[in-house]
Amino acid sequence: MRSEEIACHPSSFILHPFPMPALSVIVPAYNEAQRIAPSLEKILTYLRAQPLAWELIVVDDGSRDETASTVNGLIDGLPSARLIAYQPNRGKGFAVRTGVLAASGQWIVFLDADLSTPPEEIENALRYLNDGYDMVIGSRALPDSQIERRPPLFRRVATAIFDLVKHLLVGLWQYSDTQCGFKAYRQSAVRPLYERAVIDRFMFDVEILYLAERKKLRVREMPVRWADAEGSKVRFFEGVYHMAKDLARIRWAHRSV
Repeated sequence: MRSEEIACHPSSFILHPFPMPALSVIVPAYNEAQRIAPSLEKILTYLRAQPLAWELIVVDDGSRDETASTVNGLIDGLPSARLIAYQPNRGKGFAVRTGVLAASGQWIVFLDADLSTPPEEIENALRYLNDGYDMVIGSRALPDSQIERRPPLFRRVATAIFDLVKHLLVGLWQYSDTQCGFKAYRQSAVRPLYERAVIDRFMFDVEILYLAERKKLRVREMPVRWADAEGSKVRFFEGVYHMAKDLARIRWAHRSV
C-alpha cells in the first residue's frame, strides 16, 4: 500500500516504474468516510478473483471527513492499492483526471464510490475494449440496463434539463447517457484526452466524450446495472450554473481540436 499526498496538479504524474498491471481501477471520493469501506471491500473482492494483474487507486478529492484514514486502514499492506490525497476539494473531474494520469494499466476503469454500478460490470466493459473499442461508457438509458432503484422525480427532471442544455451547447446527441459513473478506457487512446482536459467538475465526462468524437475514437455505450444511491452531492441551481459555464468552456478550450 502506498499513500500519496500530492500537489494539486495532476499533469505532474508519470507512469510508475513497477510492472504494468493490465487493469487500473480508479475510485474518486469526497467525504465518503461513511460508505467507502464496504465499497472498497466489494471492489477488492472482485479484483482478487480476476486472473489479470490489477491496481486500485483511490483519489481523495480534498475530503473534510475521515475518508483518507478510512481508506488507508483498509488497504494497508496491499501493494496493488494506493491512496492519492490532496487539498482542497477540486471536483470529481479533477479527481478522475488525477487517477487516470497516475494509472499504469492497459485498461482503466473508474467507479463511483457509492457503487451505483457494481464492479461486476468491469468484465463486460473489458470485452468491448478487447474487441477494439477505445472507450466504454455505462448507460442507464439503454433498454437492457437494469435499474434497481430510480432517483427521485426532481433528480430525473433535473437530468432532463441538463441533457437538453448539454446537447444544445456541445452536441453528443448520439449518446443516451453521458453522466453514468462507470467508464472504461484503453489507456493509450484516452490518456492524451485527459492530458488536455480542463474541466474539474461534473461535466468532465462530456469534455472527454467531446474530445473523443473529434479524435474519432471508437466509443461504445453499454447497458449496466444501476441503483440510485442516497447522498448525491449535486445541487440543482448551483449545478445548472456550473454546467452551463463548463459546457461553454469546453467549446472554447477545444475549439481548435
